[in-house]
Amino acid sequence: MTSTRTSVELVQSLFEAFGRGDIGFILERLTPDCTWSVPGAGYALAGEYKGPEGAAEFFRKLHETEEMLRFEPGQYFTRDNDVVVLGFEEARIRATGKHASSRWAMVFRVEDGKVSSWSTHFDTEAYAAAHRP
Repeated sequence: MTSTRTSVELVQSLFEAFGRGDIGFILERLTPDCTWSVPGAGYALAGEYKGPEGAAEFFRKLHETEEMLRFEPGQYFTRDNDVVVLGFEEARIRATGKHASSRWAMVFRVEDGKVSSWSTHFDTEAYAAAHRP
């Protein structure tokens, strides 16, 4: 079992890697059967991605479709194997030039020092609308 402190440090290191564009660092810290979930009917990135390969596909799509202008993790909460992070982001949609922003909550399940699942909860309609021409 991973300690709460270690779980939070792992998640913080993933956010730092995202900030510097080091997706390989993130993928190395996922379990082989991890799930990567994004809600939102009509949102270009919505779906459930499986394993590090699926997460890599998510990050590829994200990079191709959105330019992250602000990404600010805030509060961290833990319970058992879960780390919940509250934050804020703003992005520019590459195809339309429109901006979208939202507060978000991300849930990481950590098992044996690796992420076994991730889900995000945010204003997907704002992002879907920004993707529409």
